[in-house]
Amino acid sequence: MTTVVENTPPSQANSVSPDGESRTWTIVHRDTGERMTFTCLPGCDLDHNRDVSKPVSPDDIWCQTPRTDVTLPINENGTPEEFRVLGITLNVRPWDASMSQRLPHASIEVIDDCWIEGLDPDALANVIDTLAERVNVLRESHAQLVKLRAEYRARP
Repeated sequence: MTTVVENTPPSQANSVSPDGESRTWTIVHRDTGERMTFTCLPGCDLDHNRDVSKPVSPDDIWCQTPRTDVTLPINENGTPEEFRVLGITLNVRPWDASMSQRLPHASIEVIDDCWIEGLDPDALANVIDTLAERVNVLRESHAQLVKLRAEYRARP
């Protein structure tokens, strides 16, 4: 027997806290009809109105902070084109099967749609340290390039 629970209209289902950060939503579980309430990750920019407008699977609910994009011209096939690089979002999936996903975690878009996901604070620190080491190598290479160019230009 399927229990149907009428969904609360979106205007009644979500609320904004006084600080304007946290929003609370109530969804209806697609399979059980159970009402389930969650509070957004502070800074979440996703519109959950579609999630509360009809029964959904709780696994499909997540919160995410806005991503700022930066692009670089990358030559993948003979012609440089702009690709997004090193975007980051903070996320939470309140009812994910993995407990680690139920806690705030980071996802880094290394390059257009290629992600390092599910980073806890220690794993994110590891990625930052790895990238910092590479930035140091890039800085050393930059200094070497500046020197080589100056020497090249000074040649007779």
